[in-house]
Order: sequence, then C-alpha cells, then structure tokens
Amino acid sequence: MKIKKDQRKKKIGVIIEHLLFNVIFISIIAGLIGFVIVQSAYRRYYSYKLVEKSVKDTYKDIEESIYNAEKRDTPDLVDMVETMIPVLEEDEINAWLMDGVELNESILSELNIVDGSGIITHSSNPDYIGYDMHSGSQSAEFLCLLSGAQFYSQEIQEISFDNSVKMHYFGAPFKNMEGFVQIGQSSELFRKMINEDAMDTARNREVGLDGFIIICDREGNIIGSTRDLFESGTFTYMDFLPENIGEVNKAKLKFFDQDYYSAALTEKNFCIIGCYSVREAGRAGVIDVLMVLVLIFMIAVFIFNTLSRFLQREVIDGVESLNGSLSKITEGDLDEKADFRESLEFNELSDGINYTVDRLKELIKEAEKRIDTELSQAARIQASFLPRENPPFPDRKEFELFASMVPAKNVGGDFYDYFFVDEDHLALVMADVSGKGIPAAMFMAVAKTRLRQSVFKYGTYVANAMEEANTELSKDNDEMMFVTIWLGVVDLTTGHVDYVNAGHEYPAVCRAQEGFNIYEGIHGPFAAAVGGTKYTAGSFELAPGDILFQYTDGITEATDANENMFKEERMLEALNKDITASVEDIDAAVRLAVSDFVKDAPQFDDMTTLVFRYKGN
Repeated sequence: MKIKKDQRKKKIGVIIEHLLFNVIFISIIAGLIGFVIVQSAYRRYYSYKLVEKSVKDTYKDIEESIYNAEKRDTPDLVDMVETMIPVLEEDEINAWLMDGVELNESILSELNIVDGSGIITHSSNPDYIGYDMHSGSQSAEFLCLLSGAQFYSQEIQEISFDNSVKMHYFGAPFKNMEGFVQIGQSSELFRKMINEDAMDTARNREVGLDGFIIICDREGNIIGSTRDLFESGTFTYMDFLPENIGEVNKAKLKFFDQDYYSAALTEKNFCIIGCYSVREAGRAGVIDVLMVLVLIFMIAVFIFNTLSRFLQREVIDGVESLNGSLSKITEGDLDEKADFRESLEFNELSDGINYTVDRLKELIKEAEKRIDTELSQAARIQASFLPRENPPFPDRKEFELFASMVPAKNVGGDFYDYFFVDEDHLALVMADVSGKGIPAAMFMAVAKTRLRQSVFKYGTYVANAMEEANTELSKDNDEMMFVTIWLGVVDLTTGHVDYVNAGHEYPAVCRAQEGFNIYEGIHGPFAAAVGGTKYTAGSFELAPGDILFQYTDGITEATDANENMFKEERMLEALNKDITASVEDIDAAVRLAVSDFVKDAPQFDDMTTLVFRYKGN
C-alpha cells in the first residue's frame, strides 16, 4: 500500500508540474504580448507629447527672451535718459533722442519722454511732442507707469496718434522724477528681432537624441532649425501647419528618408515644428521589452521552482484542513478546533494550534481588563492636563469662557487651553493632534506644554511663539506626528486679538447684528512635522458682546449612519439659535445638534469646543 501511495503522489506531482509549467508559459506569452501592445501605444502617445511639449517650450523661450530682454534693459535706458535730461538744454533733448534712435536703429525706432501729467514733453518724433497720453486707448494703457507699475509692454498694434502706423511699445518710470520713458519698435523691426531670436533658439534646440526643431513664418519660409539642418527654403508639408493661432497639429512625417513623430504649433509671427525620430522611439521600446522579458523569465523560474518544491510535499490535505481552521480563527472564531491527525507531526501541530488559541483567549481577557484599567487611568490623567474650572477666572468680568472635550476613545489627541499671559492679555488655544489613543494623548501633553512656554516667552508675538513651539515639537519626532493649532491672544482692554493658525479649522465669530459666521483669516501649515517653518500672524477686533467659537474637526466631520457629515452650516445654525445665551448653553446647543444629527452612529473623532464672549471693561 505504501508503494502505491508514493507512486500515486508522484504521478499527481508530475501532472501538477506539467500543468504549472503550461500555465506559467502561457501567462508569460500573454503578458508579454499585452505589454508590447500597451508599450507601443504608450510610446506613440509619449512621443507626440514630447514633440508637443518641445514646440511649446520653444515658443515660450522665444517670447520670454524678448520680453525679459526688454524688462532687463529698459531700466538702464531710463536711468541714462534721467541722467542726461538735467545736463542738456531744453532744445537739445529732442536732438539727443533722435541721435540715440539713429545710433541704435537695429533695436529702437522711437523714444518718448512723458511727464507726470501724461504729456509727451520730448520725443525722437517731433510730431508727438505735446501729445496727451490720455487721448487714446492704446497710449492710455501706459499711464499705469504713473501709478506704481515698474514696467509695461504692449503687443504690436495701431497707435493712438495715427492708426495707420503699427508699433510695439514698452516703457518704465523714472526713479527720481515724475514721468516715464516710452520705447517704440516698428512692426518691421520687432518682427525682425523675433525672427533672429527664433533662429538662435531653434539652432540649439533638440528633441531627444536625433530629433530637431524647425521654425518658419506663416507662409512656410524657414527661419531656422536645429543645427541648421534646414537653412532656407520652404517647409515641405504646408498642409500640416495649423491655420489657427495656438492650435497644435500632430502627425507622422518623413525627413531624410526617416519617419518622425511631428507636432506643429502656429503663433502670431511664426510656426514651430518639432520632430522626434520614430527609430529612436522604437529603440527605447525594444530596450523596455527586453528588460521586461528578462524580469518575467526570472520571476517565472523562481515561482515555478518554489511551487514545485512545495507541491512535492505530502502536506496538501493537512495544510488545507489546518488552513481552514486557522482562517476561521483569524476571522474571530476562537471556538474553532484544528483536528487533522494523519501523522505525528500534524497531530502535534493541531494540538499546538488548539493550545495556542486557548491561551490566546485567556490573554485577550486579561489584556482587555488591563487595557480598560489603563485607559481609564490615562483618561483621568489627560483630563487633568486641561483647564477644568467652571467658570474660569471668576474674578474677571471682562469676558465669559467655557471649553470642553469629549474624546473619541477613552483618550484622544484634541486639547484646549486658556491662560493669562499678563494682567490684560488672555491666551486661547485649540489644537488637534494627529491620530487617536494614548500616543496622541502623550503628544498632546508635550505640545500643550511647549506652546505655553513659547506664549509666555513671546506674548502677543504669536507667530514667533508658534515658530518656536513648532521647532521644539519637530525635534526627535520619529513617529512624524503633527498637530493643528489655533492660538489667539486677546487684549482684554480693547478686544484686539492677535492670532496664528497652524493648519487648524477657521473659527466662528459672532458679531452683535450679524450672528455667527466663519472667520477665514490667515492660515498656515500644521505644526511639529517640519522644523523651521515660518508662520504669519493675523488679527481682528472683538467688540463688547462679540463671541469667539473655536472647535476641532470632530464637530464638523461628525457623521451619521449614512456617512453624511455635520458640516459648518449645521454648526452655524446651532450657534445662531440663541446668541444671547450663556457660553455654556451655546456650547451645549452645538453638542445637542451634533448628537441629534449622528444619533446612534459611533464617534470617530474627538469633539473639542471653546466659547469666549468678550464683555469689555
């Protein structure tokens, strides 16, 4: 019987190995074919995207180089004009401007000096002297240089003085006197400069290793190309050029007896064509296929050898039986018993599993008791960190204050705080530590202490206080926990509030005639994750009777059984039910509204609130 059993198992093992080999082989072929199809489509898509990006970047470089040159060089020209005006006699200035245009005719066509009233006082074109820049829409655009603009540039367009003339103008204001200098370039000169810049840009621009850029005018006359591959003549594929400005056409074209993925972009003055070699794209695709093929083969060999060895063992039935029992146990059925006893090894394994599960049940009961005790202790310790006086500071009549926290578990990561920085300044804190449970509570205690220390040090300079607290909390923060914090310092004599918001919820503020609304002020990044973060402080005023309501997202993100969130709108509705109520009743109204909304749905986040009513002196 034993021999027959061994032979039977060997035969099944051989059959399974053959079947496994066939499955792996077919999977490799199917996977490789699928990869080649997807890779080819992606390579074609990537190639067209590459040439499209290249032509757009080329156009951007041309436009920006001209604009940047204007913006860079104009202040120097204005400084020279401003320096020369006091030196020259009044009747010499126009001649000096004419000479300057004549000497620089390759880059200038016109120079105008405009005074602080918008009148052209001097010009290289005598006809323009005395012209009021307010007179036409084109010239009036330059008046922004009289109201703070440091540079202004126009596209080629008809000028206000003579609509038969088209010019490109730009200019900048004087530094030490009123007015500005307007520089003009004729449409012919400006287009010549663009063409020269386009030629230089194209000469040094490549697409991939073998690709190139061609730039031609709207009629197809070639202006320039990569490495001067096309020095003159007309672009061959005129039908390929887009008719509309800003439009991009894509197709496969042939140059030098080779196919290229090509894209063409038409702009105001010229067309840009980018070409990427199909052969180069194919080489990259072949390398990808070979690498994937080698990787698939190595993985297939590893899988086949591993599974073959495993299937040779006489443990399949036992593993399936024990695996079924273990599956039930891991799913929570700790009453399941492992009962496979065909051999001594499996018999011992079954007994070991059953003993482990029984012991696990005992440990779970012990752990539950211990955890319940420890969590209760932790909750009491955590509560001791939070201010609990009600009402707090009863001898102070300038305000009313109430705060509370209900953790999602026995302990949570939310916390609030309030304390006097000095006799007239009260600090208010609302914070939410990432995570829940004991780690969040421990981090909360550290964050609260660090923040207090910083506020006592910096007082109303709340941004500095937050920056120091953030730096200290980020040190040795290996668990990468973070905390959102809203910190405000109230001047009780005036109602002025200096605050800083480190990634926390925007507070709700109640004004006497308006009720509660969300106050969306300055907002910065959360604290404790990255040291050295800079924060910006904001401020607002509280009038006597105004109320500040601060909260954590456990309020607005409380969900009902259908996973609908409570949200800010319902919170504001609850707050505005009775804005004359005491701060305790206002807080209670919000919590009651949340409770009525979520009903029996579990609480997944801590709910912390703080209500502050400013009463004034």
